[in-house]
Amino acid sequence: MSTTLRYPIAAVSRLTGLQLDTIRAWERRYGAVVPERGPRGRVYTDAQVQRLRLLAALVAQGHTIGQVAALPTPRLEELLYRSTPPAALSVEQPAAARQAIGPVLEAIERFDYATVERELARVSALFAPRDFVYDIVLPLMREVGERWHQGTLSIAQEHMASAILHGVMGTLVRLHAAPPTASRLLFASPEGEQHEFGLLAAAMLAAAAGLGVVYLGPSLPAGEIATAALDSGALAVVLAVTGGAESTPARVAEVRQALAPRVELWVGGRDAAGFPGTPGSRRRVVPIGSFEEFERQLKRIGGR
Repeated sequence: MSTTLRYPIAAVSRLTGLQLDTIRAWERRYGAVVPERGPRGRVYTDAQVQRLRLLAALVAQGHTIGQVAALPTPRLEELLYRSTPPAALSVEQPAAARQAIGPVLEAIERFDYATVERELARVSALFAPRDFVYDIVLPLMREVGERWHQGTLSIAQEHMASAILHGVMGTLVRLHAAPPTASRLLFASPEGEQHEFGLLAAAMLAAAAGLGVVYLGPSLPAGEIATAALDSGALAVVLAVTGGAESTPARVAEVRQALAPRVELWVGGRDAAGFPGTPGSRRRVVPIGSFEEFERQLKRIGGR
C-alpha cells in the first residue's frame, strides 16, 4: 500500500502561495499538473506541489506560465536555480530576503497564523533550498529570538513561529527527497534537548545537497537513535545539542556508545567542540560548530 502523501487544493495553495483560481487555471489551460480525484476533490502529490512551487517562482521572475508550464521538472529547476548568474544572486537575494522577512515578523506580532504560514510557503518557493535556509530561516529565527529576549515578542508568539516554520521546513525536506542510492543522514537530538531549528535547517541543507534525510526530531533516547540509524542504513547521525543541560554530555556519550562502529556521529551546536570522540574509539565523532562546517562534511560524504 502506497504511503505517498496527498494534499487537497487548499493545502497546496498555502504551500505554494498560489490562489485557488490560479492553480485551477494552470491545470485547465496549460496542463501544468494533473491532480488525482479524491473523495473530496482534487488531491496533489509532493512532486506536483514542488512543480507548482517552481512554476510560481519562475512566473515571479518574469516568465509567462505559457512558456514554462510544459517543461519537465528538471528543466524548471535548472531555469530557477542554475541559470541566474552567481553575481546577480549575491547582490539581489539579501535585499529580497529582508523584504520577505518583514511581513512575516509583522504577522507574528499580530498572531496572524494564516499569514505567517502563507508568506513562508510563498517565500520558500522563490528561493533555492540552500538560500531559503541561510537567507530566510536562520535570520528569521535569530530575529524572533532577539525580540523574545528583549520582551517585544511573547513566548506564545515565539512558539507560533516555531510551529509554522517546522511545518514548512518538514515539507521542504520531503519535496527534495534524494534517490534511493544516496547516502543517508539521521537527524535527532538527545534526550532532554528540545530545541530543533538548527536540526531542521541542517536537514534542509542535507536534502538540498542531494543526500537522504531521516528526521526524528528532538529529545530521543540513545537506544532509539541507534536502532533507527541501523534500520535506516544511515552513514552518520547528526545530533543537535545546546550544551545548556548538565546531563547533555552524558546523553551524547550514550548515543556514541549505542551506535554501530561504522556510523559516524556528527555533534552540532555552539558547544559542539566540547564533545570529542573517545581516544582509540572506532566510532568517528565529528564536531560541527557552524553550518559552513556542516556543508563541508556533506561534500565529504558525497553531497553536492
